[in-house]
Amino acid sequence: MKSIKQYLKKFWPVGLAVVLLQGFSSCKKELNYTPEVFVSAQSVYKDEPGAIAGVTGIYQQLQALKRSDYQLIGVIGTDEARCCYQAQGYGSYWAGVVGMDVYDITLNSQNADISGFWTVCYQGIANANVAILKIPQIKNFADPTVQTRLEGEARFMRAVYYFYLVQLYGDVPMPLENTSLGNGLPRVPQAQVYSQIESDLKFAVANCWTKNKLTGNDIGRASVEAAKALLGKVYLTVHDYTDAKTTFEDLINNNNISLLSNYANLFDGQHENNAESLFEIQYSTDNNNDTQGLQNLYGSYAGPPIAFETFNQHTPGYGGTVVMATSYYSDTVFMKPYSWEYQYDARYVPSIHHDRYDGNGNTMSWWVDPGLPTIAKYDISSSDIDVYHSGKNLYYLRSADVFLMYSETLNELGQTQAALAPLNKIRERAFGNGSLDFTTTDAPDQATMRGLIMDERSRELGAEGWRWFDLKRTGTLVQRVKQYDDPRRDFEKKNGTTTDPHPAQNVAANNNLYPIPLTELQNNPALGLKAQNPGY
Repeated sequence: MKSIKQYLKKFWPVGLAVVLLQGFSSCKKELNYTPEVFVSAQSVYKDEPGAIAGVTGIYQQLQALKRSDYQLIGVIGTDEARCCYQAQGYGSYWAGVVGMDVYDITLNSQNADISGFWTVCYQGIANANVAILKIPQIKNFADPTVQTRLEGEARFMRAVYYFYLVQLYGDVPMPLENTSLGNGLPRVPQAQVYSQIESDLKFAVANCWTKNKLTGNDIGRASVEAAKALLGKVYLTVHDYTDAKTTFEDLINNNNISLLSNYANLFDGQHENNAESLFEIQYSTDNNNDTQGLQNLYGSYAGPPIAFETFNQHTPGYGGTVVMATSYYSDTVFMKPYSWEYQYDARYVPSIHHDRYDGNGNTMSWWVDPGLPTIAKYDISSSDIDVYHSGKNLYYLRSADVFLMYSETLNELGQTQAALAPLNKIRERAFGNGSLDFTTTDAPDQATMRGLIMDERSRELGAEGWRWFDLKRTGTLVQRVKQYDDPRRDFEKKNGTTTDPHPAQNVAANNNLYPIPLTELQNNPALGLKAQNPGY
Protein backbone atom coordinates (compact mmCIF):
# COMPACT_ATOMS: atom_id res chain seq x y z
CA MET A 1 0.00 0.00 0.00
CA LYS A 2 1.24 3.48 -0.80
CA SER A 3 2.57 5.55 2.03
CA ILE A 4 0.09 8.19 3.15
CA LYS A 5 3.01 10.62 3.11
CA GLN A 6 2.75 10.62 -0.69
CA TYR A 7 -0.83 11.86 -0.49
CA LEU A 8 -0.15 14.46 2.18
CA LYS A 9 1.96 16.45 -0.24
CA LYS A 10 -1.20 17.19 -2.22
CA PHE A 11 -2.89 18.97 0.67
CA TRP A 12 -2.50 22.68 1.48
CA PRO A 13 -2.38 23.57 5.19
CA VAL A 14 -5.37 25.84 5.92
CA GLY A 15 -6.30 26.89 9.41
CA LEU A 16 -7.68 24.50 12.01
CA ALA A 17 -9.51 21.56 10.53
CA VAL A 18 -8.46 17.94 10.64
CA VAL A 19 -5.10 16.56 11.74
CA LEU A 20 -3.71 14.35 8.98
CA LEU A 21 -1.30 11.78 10.27
CA GLN A 22 1.28 9.58 8.67
CA GLY A 23 -0.30 6.16 8.79
CA PHE A 24 1.49 3.78 6.49
CA SER A 25 5.18 4.55 6.16
CA SER A 26 7.58 1.73 6.87
CA CYS A 27 8.43 1.87 10.55
CA LYS A 28 8.60 -0.19 13.70
CA LYS A 29 4.88 -0.01 14.44
CA GLU A 30 2.20 -0.74 11.89
CA LEU A 31 -0.20 2.07 12.78
CA ASN A 32 1.77 5.27 13.23
CA TYR A 33 0.01 8.53 14.00
CA THR A 34 2.83 11.07 13.79
CA PRO A 35 1.23 14.48 13.13
CA GLU A 36 1.96 15.54 9.58
CA VAL A 37 0.04 18.70 8.63
CA PHE A 38 -3.20 20.61 9.25
CA VAL A 39 -5.52 20.50 6.25
CA SER A 40 -9.15 21.23 5.50
CA ALA A 41 -11.75 18.48 5.86
CA GLN A 42 -12.83 19.00 2.27
CA SER A 43 -9.27 18.40 1.07
CA VAL A 44 -8.88 15.29 3.18
CA TYR A 45 -12.15 13.46 2.71
CA LYS A 46 -12.32 13.51 -1.08
CA ASP A 47 -11.02 9.99 -1.75
CA GLU A 48 -10.11 6.72 -0.06
CA PRO A 49 -6.45 7.54 0.78
CA GLY A 50 -7.50 10.83 2.33
CA ALA A 51 -10.20 9.14 4.39
CA ILE A 52 -7.71 6.56 5.66
CA ALA A 53 -5.31 9.32 6.66
CA GLY A 54 -8.06 11.39 8.29
CA VAL A 55 -9.36 8.52 10.40
CA THR A 56 -5.82 7.58 11.41
CA GLY A 57 -5.53 11.08 12.84
CA ILE A 58 -8.38 10.47 15.27
CA TYR A 59 -6.24 7.98 17.19
CA GLN A 60 -3.62 10.63 17.93
CA GLN A 61 -5.65 12.26 20.68
CA LEU A 62 -5.82 8.97 22.59
CA GLN A 63 -2.08 8.67 22.18
CA ALA A 64 -1.78 12.15 23.70
CA LEU A 65 -3.99 11.21 26.65
CA LYS A 66 -1.77 8.25 27.55
CA ARG A 67 1.78 9.39 26.84
CA SER A 68 2.41 11.57 29.93
CA ASP A 69 0.74 12.85 33.10
CA TYR A 70 -2.76 12.78 31.59
CA GLN A 71 -2.39 9.00 31.89
CA LEU A 72 -2.46 9.36 35.67
CA ILE A 73 -6.17 10.18 35.47
CA GLY A 74 -7.75 6.87 36.37
CA VAL A 75 -4.67 5.72 38.31
CA ILE A 76 -3.94 8.18 41.12
CA GLY A 77 -6.51 9.19 43.70
CA THR A 78 -7.38 5.51 44.10
CA ASP A 79 -6.47 2.57 46.30
CA GLU A 80 -3.74 1.48 43.85
CA ALA A 81 -1.39 4.43 43.38
CA ARG A 82 -0.50 7.67 45.07
CA CYS A 83 1.71 10.63 44.30
CA CYS A 84 5.00 10.52 46.13
CA TYR A 85 5.57 12.80 49.07
CA GLN A 86 8.24 14.86 47.30
CA ALA A 87 6.04 15.49 44.22
CA GLN A 88 4.40 18.28 46.23
CA GLY A 89 7.62 20.27 45.83
CA TYR A 90 8.05 19.95 42.10
CA GLY A 91 6.25 23.22 41.33
CA SER A 92 2.73 24.51 40.79
CA TYR A 93 1.96 22.28 37.83
CA TRP A 94 2.78 19.11 39.75
CA ALA A 95 0.91 20.45 42.76
CA GLY A 96 -2.16 20.18 40.55
CA VAL A 97 -1.31 16.56 39.76
CA VAL A 98 -0.95 15.86 43.47
CA GLY A 99 -4.32 17.57 43.94
CA MET A 100 -5.99 14.90 41.83
CA ASP A 101 -4.48 12.33 44.16
CA VAL A 102 -5.33 13.96 47.49
CA TYR A 103 -8.54 15.76 46.44
CA ASP A 104 -7.40 19.12 47.79
CA ILE A 105 -8.19 22.69 46.65
CA THR A 106 -6.04 22.33 43.53
CA LEU A 107 -8.57 19.80 42.22
CA ASN A 108 -10.53 22.66 40.73
CA SER A 109 -11.78 24.05 37.43
CA GLN A 110 -8.36 25.55 36.66
CA ASN A 111 -6.40 22.33 37.18
CA ALA A 112 -4.21 21.94 34.08
CA ASP A 113 -4.63 18.18 33.75
CA ILE A 114 -8.39 18.26 34.21
CA SER A 115 -8.75 21.08 31.67
CA GLY A 116 -6.28 19.54 29.26
CA PHE A 117 -7.92 16.13 29.36
CA TRP A 118 -11.26 17.75 28.50
CA THR A 119 -9.74 19.67 25.60
CA VAL A 120 -7.93 16.69 24.07
CA CYS A 121 -11.08 14.56 24.25
CA TYR A 122 -13.07 17.20 22.39
CA GLN A 123 -10.30 17.54 19.82
CA GLY A 124 -10.66 13.82 19.15
CA ILE A 125 -14.44 14.16 18.97
CA ALA A 126 -14.16 17.06 16.50
CA ASN A 127 -11.96 14.98 14.20
CA ALA A 128 -14.28 11.99 14.53
CA ASN A 129 -17.34 14.13 13.75
CA VAL A 130 -15.77 15.32 10.52
CA ALA A 131 -14.92 11.77 9.49
CA ILE A 132 -18.41 10.48 10.29
CA LEU A 133 -19.95 13.30 8.26
CA LYS A 134 -17.64 13.13 5.24
CA ILE A 135 -16.83 9.45 4.73
CA PRO A 136 -20.33 8.41 3.52
CA GLN A 137 -20.15 11.17 0.89
CA ILE A 138 -17.05 9.74 -0.83
CA LYS A 139 -18.01 7.96 -4.07
CA ASN A 140 -14.82 6.25 -5.22
CA PHE A 141 -14.01 3.59 -2.61
CA ALA A 142 -12.70 0.48 -4.37
CA ASP A 143 -13.93 -1.69 -1.50
CA PRO A 144 -17.17 -0.56 0.22
CA THR A 145 -16.22 -2.48 3.36
CA VAL A 146 -13.21 -0.20 3.80
CA GLN A 147 -15.54 2.80 3.69
CA THR A 148 -17.87 1.44 6.39
CA ARG A 149 -14.90 0.17 8.40
CA LEU A 150 -13.40 3.65 8.50
CA GLU A 151 -16.69 5.14 9.69
CA GLY A 152 -16.84 2.37 12.29
CA GLU A 153 -13.36 3.30 13.51
CA ALA A 154 -14.35 6.96 13.75
CA ARG A 155 -17.46 6.07 15.72
CA PHE A 156 -15.45 3.79 18.01
CA MET A 157 -13.00 6.57 18.76
CA ARG A 158 -15.78 9.09 19.34
CA ALA A 159 -17.26 6.63 21.82
CA VAL A 160 -13.89 6.34 23.58
CA TYR A 161 -13.63 10.09 24.08
CA TYR A 162 -17.26 10.55 25.17
CA PHE A 163 -16.93 7.60 27.55
CA TYR A 164 -14.05 9.37 29.28
CA LEU A 165 -15.92 12.68 29.38
CA VAL A 166 -19.23 11.40 30.74
CA GLN A 167 -17.57 9.36 33.49
CA LEU A 168 -15.24 12.16 34.56
CA TYR A 169 -17.47 15.23 34.16
CA GLY A 170 -21.06 13.93 34.11
CA ASP A 171 -23.43 15.91 31.88
CA VAL A 172 -21.34 17.32 29.04
CA PRO A 173 -21.86 19.17 25.76
CA MET A 174 -22.29 16.62 22.98
CA PRO A 175 -21.40 17.97 19.53
CA LEU A 176 -22.11 15.37 16.87
CA GLU A 177 -21.73 17.54 13.79
CA ASN A 178 -20.15 20.74 15.07
CA THR A 179 -16.37 20.55 15.22
CA SER A 180 -16.14 23.09 18.04
CA LEU A 181 -17.78 23.77 21.38
CA GLY A 182 -17.64 27.48 20.63
CA ASN A 183 -21.11 27.35 19.13
CA GLY A 184 -22.62 27.47 22.61
CA LEU A 185 -23.66 23.87 23.18
CA PRO A 186 -25.32 23.09 26.53
CA ARG A 187 -24.55 20.14 28.76
CA VAL A 188 -26.79 17.17 27.98
CA PRO A 189 -27.86 14.50 30.51
CA GLN A 190 -25.51 11.61 31.07
CA ALA A 191 -28.13 9.12 29.92
CA GLN A 192 -28.23 10.80 26.52
CA VAL A 193 -24.45 10.70 26.23
CA TYR A 194 -24.37 7.01 27.13
CA SER A 195 -27.09 6.34 24.56
CA GLN A 196 -24.96 7.97 21.86
CA ILE A 197 -21.90 5.99 22.98
CA GLU A 198 -23.86 2.75 22.73
CA SER A 199 -25.16 3.71 19.28
CA ASP A 200 -21.64 4.47 18.00
CA LEU A 201 -20.26 1.22 19.38
CA LYS A 202 -23.07 -0.85 17.86
CA PHE A 203 -22.20 0.69 14.50
CA ALA A 204 -18.54 -0.18 15.10
CA VAL A 205 -19.45 -3.77 16.01
CA ALA A 206 -21.42 -4.08 12.76
CA ASN A 207 -18.85 -2.44 10.48
CA CYS A 208 -15.31 -2.67 11.86
CA TRP A 209 -13.19 -5.61 10.77
CA THR A 210 -12.33 -8.45 13.10
CA LYS A 211 -8.81 -8.45 14.53
CA ASN A 212 -7.58 -11.22 12.25
CA LYS A 213 -8.44 -9.12 9.18
CA LEU A 214 -6.37 -6.18 10.42
CA THR A 215 -3.01 -7.18 9.03
CA GLY A 216 0.09 -5.29 7.94
CA ASN A 217 -0.42 -1.54 8.04
CA ASP A 218 -3.87 -1.87 9.61
CA ILE A 219 -2.71 -3.54 12.83
CA GLY A 220 -3.63 -1.32 15.77
CA ARG A 221 -6.94 -0.09 14.39
CA ALA A 222 -10.24 -0.51 16.21
CA SER A 223 -11.79 -3.94 15.64
CA VAL A 224 -15.08 -5.73 16.20
CA GLU A 225 -13.57 -7.30 19.32
CA ALA A 226 -12.55 -3.92 20.73
CA ALA A 227 -15.99 -2.45 20.01
CA LYS A 228 -17.76 -5.35 21.72
CA ALA A 229 -15.47 -5.14 24.75
CA LEU A 230 -16.03 -1.40 25.14
CA LEU A 231 -19.77 -1.75 24.58
CA GLY A 232 -19.91 -4.36 27.34
CA LYS A 233 -17.92 -2.04 29.62
CA VAL A 234 -20.39 0.76 28.92
CA TYR A 235 -23.35 -1.49 29.73
CA LEU A 236 -21.62 -2.56 32.95
CA THR A 237 -20.95 1.08 33.84
CA VAL A 238 -24.63 2.02 33.53
CA HIS A 239 -25.61 -1.18 35.38
CA ASP A 240 -27.37 -2.70 32.38
CA TYR A 241 -26.25 -6.18 33.37
CA THR A 242 -28.53 -8.05 30.98
CA ASP A 243 -27.08 -6.38 27.88
CA ALA A 244 -23.59 -6.58 29.36
CA LYS A 245 -23.97 -10.35 29.79
CA THR A 246 -25.18 -10.79 26.21
CA THR A 247 -22.33 -8.68 24.84
CA PHE A 248 -19.58 -10.38 26.84
CA GLU A 249 -20.87 -13.86 26.01
CA ASP A 250 -20.99 -12.95 22.32
CA LEU A 251 -17.41 -11.70 22.47
CA ILE A 252 -16.09 -14.67 24.45
CA ASN A 253 -17.93 -17.38 22.54
CA ASN A 254 -18.01 -16.03 19.00
CA ASN A 255 -14.76 -14.07 18.80
CA ASN A 256 -12.67 -16.61 20.69
CA ILE A 257 -10.73 -14.11 22.77
CA SER A 258 -7.85 -15.54 24.76
CA LEU A 259 -5.09 -14.82 27.28
CA LEU A 260 -1.35 -14.94 26.71
CA SER A 261 0.08 -17.89 28.59
CA ASN A 262 2.79 -15.76 30.24
CA TYR A 263 1.61 -12.60 32.03
CA ALA A 264 5.07 -11.02 31.94
CA ASN A 265 5.01 -11.06 28.14
CA LEU A 266 2.26 -8.46 28.23
CA PHE A 267 4.68 -5.80 29.44
CA ASP A 268 8.08 -6.72 28.04
CA GLY A 269 7.69 -4.66 24.85
CA GLN A 270 8.26 -7.72 22.68
CA HIS A 271 4.68 -8.98 22.35
CA GLU A 272 2.70 -5.96 21.21
CA ASN A 273 -0.68 -6.24 19.47
CA ASN A 274 -0.81 -9.79 20.80
CA ALA A 275 -3.66 -12.29 21.00
CA GLU A 276 -4.87 -10.95 24.36
CA SER A 277 -4.76 -7.32 23.28
CA LEU A 278 -8.10 -6.08 21.98
CA PHE A 279 -7.04 -2.48 21.49
CA GLU A 280 -3.82 -0.74 22.37
CA ILE A 281 -2.32 2.69 21.83
CA GLN A 282 0.60 2.59 19.41
CA TYR A 283 3.96 4.23 20.16
CA SER A 284 7.30 4.15 18.37
CA THR A 285 10.89 5.24 18.93
CA ASP A 286 11.23 6.17 15.26
CA ASN A 287 10.19 9.70 16.16
CA ASN A 288 10.38 11.26 19.62
CA ASN A 289 6.88 12.67 19.08
CA ASP A 290 5.56 9.09 18.93
CA THR A 291 7.01 8.02 22.29
CA GLN A 292 5.58 7.87 25.80
CA GLY A 293 7.39 8.74 29.03
CA LEU A 294 5.54 6.80 31.70
CA GLN A 295 8.56 5.18 33.35
CA ASN A 296 9.74 8.61 34.37
CA LEU A 297 6.38 9.25 36.07
CA TYR A 298 6.18 5.88 37.79
CA GLY A 299 9.73 6.07 39.16
CA SER A 300 10.52 2.42 38.68
CA TYR A 301 14.29 2.89 38.82
CA ALA A 302 14.86 0.02 36.44
CA GLY A 303 17.17 1.02 33.64
CA PRO A 304 18.15 -0.62 30.37
CA PRO A 305 18.86 -3.32 29.50
CA ILE A 306 15.74 -4.44 31.32
CA ALA A 307 14.86 -7.95 32.35
CA PHE A 308 11.97 -8.56 34.70
CA GLU A 309 13.24 -9.27 38.17
CA THR A 310 12.90 -12.53 39.94
CA PHE A 311 12.94 -12.50 43.71
CA ASN A 312 16.25 -11.28 45.14
CA GLN A 313 17.60 -10.33 41.69
CA HIS A 314 17.44 -6.61 41.01
CA THR A 315 18.46 -4.26 38.23
CA PRO A 316 19.55 -0.76 39.27
CA GLY A 317 18.50 2.08 37.03
CA TYR A 318 16.67 5.36 36.97
CA GLY A 319 13.36 7.14 36.54
CA GLY A 320 11.44 10.00 38.09
CA THR A 321 9.52 9.85 41.31
CA VAL A 322 5.98 11.11 40.87
CA VAL A 323 3.82 8.02 41.47
CA MET A 324 4.22 5.01 43.71
CA ALA A 325 2.17 1.97 44.59
CA THR A 326 -0.05 1.99 47.66
CA SER A 327 0.50 -0.64 50.29
CA TYR A 328 -2.83 -2.13 49.20
CA TYR A 329 -1.61 -2.67 45.64
CA SER A 330 2.00 -3.56 46.36
CA ASP A 331 1.45 -5.81 49.36
CA THR A 332 -2.04 -6.31 50.73
CA VAL A 333 -3.91 -7.31 47.59
CA PHE A 334 -1.19 -9.77 46.59
CA MET A 335 -1.32 -11.41 50.03
CA LYS A 336 -5.03 -12.24 49.90
CA PRO A 337 -6.28 -14.74 50.71
CA TYR A 338 -2.99 -16.59 51.23
CA SER A 339 -0.07 -15.24 53.21
CA TRP A 340 2.72 -13.96 50.95
CA GLU A 341 0.82 -15.29 47.97
CA TYR A 342 2.58 -12.84 45.68
CA GLN A 343 5.71 -15.01 45.68
CA TYR A 344 3.73 -17.46 43.57
CA ASP A 345 1.62 -15.00 41.58
CA ALA A 346 3.07 -14.59 38.08
CA ARG A 347 1.69 -11.04 37.98
CA TYR A 348 3.64 -9.65 40.88
CA VAL A 349 7.12 -9.18 39.46
CA PRO A 350 5.95 -7.69 36.12
CA SER A 351 3.67 -5.33 38.08
CA ILE A 352 5.60 -4.24 41.18
CA HIS A 353 9.15 -3.30 42.07
CA HIS A 354 8.88 -4.19 45.73
CA ASP A 355 12.20 -2.56 46.54
CA ARG A 356 14.58 -0.33 44.65
CA TYR A 357 18.32 -0.82 44.71
CA ASP A 358 21.35 1.29 43.90
CA GLY A 359 24.31 0.13 41.84
CA ASN A 360 25.82 -1.57 44.89
CA GLY A 361 22.72 -3.61 45.60
CA ASN A 362 21.69 -1.52 48.60
CA THR A 363 18.07 -0.57 49.22
CA MET A 364 17.45 3.04 48.30
CA SER A 365 16.18 5.09 51.22
CA TRP A 366 16.94 8.74 50.42
CA TRP A 367 14.17 11.33 50.70
CA VAL A 368 10.93 9.71 51.81
CA ASP A 369 9.55 7.43 49.12
CA PRO A 370 12.22 6.03 46.80
CA GLY A 371 12.73 2.90 48.91
CA LEU A 372 9.04 2.01 48.73
CA PRO A 373 7.33 -0.11 46.05
CA THR A 374 6.78 1.29 42.60
CA ILE A 375 4.96 0.11 39.48
CA ALA A 376 6.96 -1.96 37.01
CA LYS A 377 4.61 -2.24 34.04
CA TYR A 378 6.03 0.84 32.32
CA ASP A 379 9.71 -0.04 32.61
CA ILE A 380 11.52 0.71 29.40
CA SER A 381 13.13 -2.06 27.38
CA SER A 382 16.56 -2.17 25.77
CA SER A 383 15.10 -0.94 22.48
CA ASP A 384 13.74 2.28 24.04
CA ILE A 385 15.56 5.61 23.96
CA ASP A 386 15.33 6.52 27.66
CA VAL A 387 12.74 6.84 30.44
CA TYR A 388 11.23 9.86 28.72
CA HIS A 389 11.01 8.25 25.27
CA SER A 390 9.63 4.74 25.16
CA GLY A 391 8.12 3.08 22.11
CA LYS A 392 6.19 0.52 24.13
CA ASN A 393 2.49 0.36 23.32
CA LEU A 394 -0.07 0.82 26.09
CA TYR A 395 -3.20 -1.28 26.57
CA TYR A 396 -6.65 0.19 26.41
CA LEU A 397 -8.62 -3.07 26.33
CA ARG A 398 -7.46 -6.64 26.75
CA SER A 399 -9.16 -10.00 27.18
CA ALA A 400 -8.39 -10.32 30.88
CA ASP A 401 -10.49 -7.22 31.52
CA VAL A 402 -13.37 -8.81 29.60
CA PHE A 403 -13.31 -12.02 31.67
CA LEU A 404 -13.28 -10.01 34.90
CA MET A 405 -16.12 -7.77 33.71
CA TYR A 406 -18.09 -10.85 32.71
CA SER A 407 -17.57 -12.28 36.20
CA GLU A 408 -18.77 -8.99 37.73
CA THR A 409 -21.81 -8.99 35.45
CA LEU A 410 -22.82 -12.53 36.39
CA ASN A 411 -22.42 -11.75 40.07
CA GLU A 412 -24.58 -8.63 39.80
CA LEU A 413 -27.24 -10.76 38.11
CA GLY A 414 -27.22 -13.03 41.17
CA GLN A 415 -25.26 -15.79 39.43
CA THR A 416 -22.41 -15.80 41.93
CA GLN A 417 -21.42 -19.42 41.46
CA ALA A 418 -21.30 -19.03 37.66
CA ALA A 419 -19.15 -15.91 38.15
CA LEU A 420 -16.35 -18.05 39.58
CA ALA A 421 -15.43 -19.57 36.18
CA PRO A 422 -14.31 -16.39 34.35
CA LEU A 423 -12.69 -15.11 37.55
CA ASN A 424 -10.71 -18.32 37.97
CA LYS A 425 -9.63 -18.22 34.32
CA ILE A 426 -7.59 -15.17 35.29
CA ARG A 427 -6.21 -16.81 38.44
CA GLU A 428 -5.22 -19.97 36.60
CA ARG A 429 -2.93 -17.95 34.35
CA ALA A 430 -1.44 -16.30 37.43
CA PHE A 431 -0.83 -19.48 39.44
CA GLY A 432 -0.56 -22.13 36.77
CA ASN A 433 -2.29 -25.16 38.16
CA GLY A 434 -5.69 -24.09 39.45
CA SER A 435 -4.75 -24.86 43.05
CA LEU A 436 -5.54 -21.29 44.07
CA ASP A 437 -8.90 -21.05 42.29
CA PHE A 438 -11.66 -19.40 44.28
CA THR A 439 -14.49 -21.66 45.40
CA THR A 440 -17.95 -21.16 46.82
CA THR A 441 -16.30 -21.22 50.25
CA ASP A 442 -14.35 -18.09 49.29
CA ALA A 443 -17.43 -16.48 47.73
CA PRO A 444 -20.47 -17.62 49.68
CA ASP A 445 -22.54 -14.60 48.67
CA GLN A 446 -22.77 -11.73 46.21
CA ALA A 447 -21.24 -9.12 48.50
CA THR A 448 -18.15 -11.23 49.24
CA MET A 449 -17.74 -11.96 45.56
CA ARG A 450 -17.77 -8.24 44.77
CA GLY A 451 -14.73 -7.80 46.99
CA LEU A 452 -12.90 -10.73 45.41
CA ILE A 453 -13.50 -9.38 41.92
CA MET A 454 -12.32 -5.89 42.82
CA ASP A 455 -9.14 -7.28 44.37
CA GLU A 456 -8.54 -9.46 41.33
CA ARG A 457 -9.02 -6.49 39.00
CA SER A 458 -6.26 -4.74 40.91
CA ARG A 459 -3.88 -7.70 40.70
CA GLU A 460 -4.54 -8.13 37.02
CA LEU A 461 -5.08 -4.57 35.72
CA GLY A 462 -3.28 -2.43 38.30
CA ALA A 463 -2.15 1.00 37.05
CA GLU A 464 -3.52 0.37 33.53
CA GLY A 465 -5.90 3.32 33.86
CA TRP A 466 -9.23 1.76 34.92
CA ARG A 467 -9.13 1.83 38.72
CA TRP A 468 -10.79 5.21 39.36
CA PHE A 469 -13.54 4.27 36.93
CA ASP A 470 -13.94 0.84 38.58
CA LEU A 471 -14.33 2.43 42.00
CA LYS A 472 -16.82 4.96 40.72
CA ARG A 473 -18.82 2.30 38.87
CA THR A 474 -19.10 0.14 41.97
CA GLY A 475 -19.91 3.07 44.27
CA THR A 476 -16.80 2.43 46.38
CA LEU A 477 -14.52 5.36 45.48
CA VAL A 478 -14.81 7.24 48.78
CA GLN A 479 -14.80 4.16 50.97
CA ARG A 480 -11.80 2.41 49.38
CA VAL A 481 -9.66 5.52 48.96
CA LYS A 482 -10.10 6.30 52.64
CA GLN A 483 -9.53 2.67 53.63
CA TYR A 484 -6.27 2.36 51.68
CA ASP A 485 -4.98 5.90 52.06
CA ASP A 486 -1.53 4.93 53.38
CA PRO A 487 1.09 4.22 50.67
CA ARG A 488 3.53 2.77 53.17
CA ARG A 489 3.91 -0.94 53.49
CA ASP A 490 2.00 -2.54 56.32
CA PHE A 491 4.97 -4.49 57.61
CA GLU A 492 7.08 -1.31 57.79
CA LYS A 493 4.49 0.31 60.03
CA LYS A 494 4.60 -2.77 62.25
CA ASN A 495 8.36 -2.29 62.53
CA GLY A 496 8.13 1.22 63.89
CA THR A 497 7.37 3.46 60.89
CA THR A 498 4.21 5.02 62.22
CA THR A 499 4.23 8.53 60.76
CA ASP A 500 3.05 8.93 57.20
CA PRO A 501 4.15 12.28 55.72
CA HIS A 502 1.86 12.01 52.68
CA PRO A 503 -1.11 14.38 52.55
CA ALA A 504 -4.39 12.81 53.55
CA GLN A 505 -6.79 12.03 50.73
CA ASN A 506 -9.79 14.26 51.41
CA VAL A 507 -12.05 12.40 49.05
CA ALA A 508 -15.80 13.09 49.28
CA ALA A 509 -18.94 12.17 47.37
CA ASN A 510 -18.63 15.16 45.01
CA ASN A 511 -15.30 13.75 43.80
CA ASN A 512 -17.15 11.12 41.82
CA LEU A 513 -17.10 13.88 39.19
CA TYR A 514 -14.33 16.24 38.14
CA PRO A 515 -15.01 19.99 37.78
CA ILE A 516 -15.94 21.42 34.40
CA PRO A 517 -12.93 23.51 33.21
CA LEU A 518 -13.30 27.21 33.98
CA THR A 519 -12.39 28.19 30.42
CA GLU A 520 -15.36 26.18 29.13
CA LEU A 521 -17.74 27.81 31.60
CA GLN A 522 -16.47 31.25 30.64
CA ASN A 523 -16.32 30.79 26.86
CA ASN A 524 -19.39 28.67 26.22
CA PRO A 525 -22.43 31.01 26.28
CA ALA A 526 -24.74 28.04 26.91
CA LEU A 527 -23.05 27.32 30.25
CA GLY A 528 -21.72 29.97 32.59
CA LEU A 529 -20.33 29.57 36.09
CA LYS A 530 -23.59 28.19 37.47
CA ALA A 531 -23.23 25.11 35.28
CA GLN A 532 -20.35 23.82 37.43
CA ASN A 533 -20.56 20.41 39.08
CA PRO A 534 -21.59 20.46 42.76
CA GLY A 535 -18.80 20.93 45.27
CA TYR A 536 -16.44 22.87 43.02
